[in-house]
Amino acid sequence: MNILYLHGLDGGLDESKLEVIREKGHKPFAMEIDYRKKADAYDHLYEYATSSNIDFIIGASVGGYYGYWLGHELGLNQLLFNPAMPFRSVKVMSHNISESPIISSKIVLGANDETIPNNLNIDYFSTKENVKLITCEWLGHQVDLETFDEMMGWAGL
Repeated sequence: MNILYLHGLDGGLDESKLEVIREKGHKPFAMEIDYRKKADAYDHLYEYATSSNIDFIIGASVGGYYGYWLGHELGLNQLLFNPAMPFRSVKVMSHNISESPIISSKIVLGANDETIPNNLNIDYFSTKENVKLITCEWLGHQVDLETFDEMMGWAGL
């Protein structure tokens, strides 16, 4: 499976997470993007995803925000870690994308996330169809490799 991994704000590419994706038998795709300087990041990610024949999206923080909307526009399921849905500290361009009830979104929230309080994401996703939420009591905003690996399994990857 071709998996697009979208890093978070100021995160950059994380080769160790790409290696976890490879170890599970998938082909990772990722691009480093400076979300602070690219208000049109979505357009770049959309072009990259469509040219790479992506099957699934994994995103973290602002990468989770973009992953959610890319998934709905492209018809792709996703695994999102602490997605920046309720607010972002960077400017993003607005896109008119309809949410599809057939897209499966697995959302992993950190109980100790001080960047994006998990109750805001719980509120955001509470009315969405085909969304499964899990809160990890040990997790903050940053996602360690063990949790990343475990949650890929939870998502069926």
